[in-house]
Amino acid sequence: MSSQPPVARTVRSHPRAGRDTRRRLLRCLVAALLPAASLSAGSLAVGTPAWAAPTSAPAVLSPTAPTGTNGWYRGPVTLNLSATDATNGVERLEYRLGNSAPFQTAASAAAPYPASLTGSVQITQQGSTAVGYRAVGGDGSAEAVRTITIRIDTVAPVVSWPGIVNGRVGHTATLIPTRTDPAPGSGGVFIHRMWIDGTEVTPLPVATSTLATGGHTISLVASDAAGNAARFDQAFMVTTSFADLDTLLAGAVTSGAISAAAGDSLRATLAEAAGLADADDASGAVRALNQFVAAAQRATEPGATRDTLVGDARYLKQQVTDTLPEEPTTGMTVTPTAGPNPIPAATPLAASTNFPGASFRVLYFSATKGFRHDHIPDTALLIQRLGEQYGFDVDIWDPRLAPASLPSTPFTSAADLAKYKTIIFSSPVDGTNPNSAPDADALNASELAAFQGYIRAGGGYVGLHGASDAIHNVPWYRDLVGAWFTNHPGGQNGEGTCGSCINVRVNTEDPGNPAVAHLPKTWLTIDELYNFDHNPRAEVHTLLSLDESSYQRSLNSGNAATNPLRLMGGDHPIAWCQEYDGGREFSLILGHDRAQYYRDPFTRILLSGIHWTADQTEANCSTFRQTRTLISGDAAAGALDAKSAAAASALLDDAQAAYLGLDYNAATTSLNQIIAIAGNPAAGSEAARAELDRQARQLRDWMLSLKSS
Repeated sequence: MSSQPPVARTVRSHPRAGRDTRRRLLRCLVAALLPAASLSAGSLAVGTPAWAAPTSAPAVLSPTAPTGTNGWYRGPVTLNLSATDATNGVERLEYRLGNSAPFQTAASAAAPYPASLTGSVQITQQGSTAVGYRAVGGDGSAEAVRTITIRIDTVAPVVSWPGIVNGRVGHTATLIPTRTDPAPGSGGVFIHRMWIDGTEVTPLPVATSTLATGGHTISLVASDAAGNAARFDQAFMVTTSFADLDTLLAGAVTSGAISAAAGDSLRATLAEAAGLADADDASGAVRALNQFVAAAQRATEPGATRDTLVGDARYLKQQVTDTLPEEPTTGMTVTPTAGPNPIPAATPLAASTNFPGASFRVLYFSATKGFRHDHIPDTALLIQRLGEQYGFDVDIWDPRLAPASLPSTPFTSAADLAKYKTIIFSSPVDGTNPNSAPDADALNASELAAFQGYIRAGGGYVGLHGASDAIHNVPWYRDLVGAWFTNHPGGQNGEGTCGSCINVRVNTEDPGNPAVAHLPKTWLTIDELYNFDHNPRAEVHTLLSLDESSYQRSLNSGNAATNPLRLMGGDHPIAWCQEYDGGREFSLILGHDRAQYYRDPFTRILLSGIHWTADQTEANCSTFRQTRTLISGDAAAGALDAKSAAAASALLDDAQAAYLGLDYNAATTSLNQIIAIAGNPAAGSEAARAELDRQARQLRDWMLSLKSS
């Protein structure tokens, strides 16, 4: 046949190909000679056909767990391969870096080929790589390509300040750093910490108008999604000019720091000085600048505005007389530093603990029917560890944590729930958020009824983070948790353990409350920062609040640096407590970031909330709403006479308005008057007056604590 000569030539030129061809011909001949019965389904199922390709086991990576964050490795990875072929043996193991790359040999064997073969190869290619691998049998047959993705990034991000040119920047600039992760990298560059002249700040644009002329240093630590990090120290010089000072002066007038008339006079004097300087009349320019300084000091109060205007004028005097001091060294210093490390997966101890000496039991509830937070297992394990250390047992209800979960819902009745001193709602997000599929509540109707009965019988409740993103269709629950989640700013995966978290300064509002007494007046953290359907301050006892100015223009949240985030209008409670509808309630709306559950300051807040809601400790969690409910209820029941109740209610309104206006003295005065009403035997029953006195005194103590802090 005409096709035979090429085949013959191929066999002579390539012995292996000829051997394969002969084997294929032999298979055809054997198949033709075998009786039909021997080709039955049963006979085909016995053994492995001689021409079957080898079979690789799934590739195994060393180290098994990524050494970086977000599934990335921060160093080389060993790809471990193995395959078997009992019939023809395994000749070699191959791999390729990318779907279109040529195959390379990871391991090979000589004839006679072994039934199994193992091999390893180190992968160093940067970026996310689809690594294909396969085995080739002793008969030349290759199995279908298998794929494993390996993500490696060993290079830290790069930060620069484009507004600083040759180490200098004017006095009216806004500095925003450029951050890049060298390709092919993991991306998601995040600024963990930032300092200006050694003082730590949250990562925000830097307005040079807030800095004095002269030398400064901005330092920051940045990491990428893999956790590669470096510290960048940028030394630079702030300069000024007549134009800069004129702009600063106009801004002072706009802000009201200087009157319009004084501003016009100062700008005229400044223009005169600029003209004299342009005419090379240094002495005339200095004389005009001295007049400017004297006028600025008369027109402004001591503080930042005066310091800036006077400082710039004195700088300009040195500039026109060529007496400026020698400029400091400028430039960027880059220092490798440790970035965030991955947190191993957490597993709760058991569905139900029985620790020796435990004196009470709590329920941990984290079943989700909407978005699921990855902190849930970490939080469950933490609370069980706290129970072991502080003497309480923990039951878990969350089918997705099984087997560390009760087999069925414990929300069967208020009587059944009574065995728990408190119930912790740990981000049980459901489908009632307007942004979610509206098909599932965290608790169905009967479960909710059981829970309401439990609270009204004096039960405790801890609402953690996404607890405020549940049961959006029940106003009672909103009042219990304090407020409903609506949205939050975004972040960068370079944070390490929370791609939606950003830096924030937190205010400790009531240092007299044991839950937050260990915290400084203000402190920095990184977390996901919820916005709410309303400001809950008027209804709850606020413990912590967010300083919105510390993150409204966050460098870590999209384009917030140039387009400010829409937040809560400046007043932003983020943790609170209250007595509500017979029970004790504690909400801590921080806690998205898994890392929080390994930070002692944070876990102490949570532990204190558990203890107080479980009625194990006392704390002042008084609220104006609670006292208002008391007065109206006692008035309706006749326990307070109408006149006394009306007077107490009006005074309470005054006290609350003063509190919201930060006038704690006025609030205290009104509360003292309520205490006086409670002390009048004619005002009502002894029991009603005693409870009114107790609640008014707690509110007064709270106001005094706020005043002293």
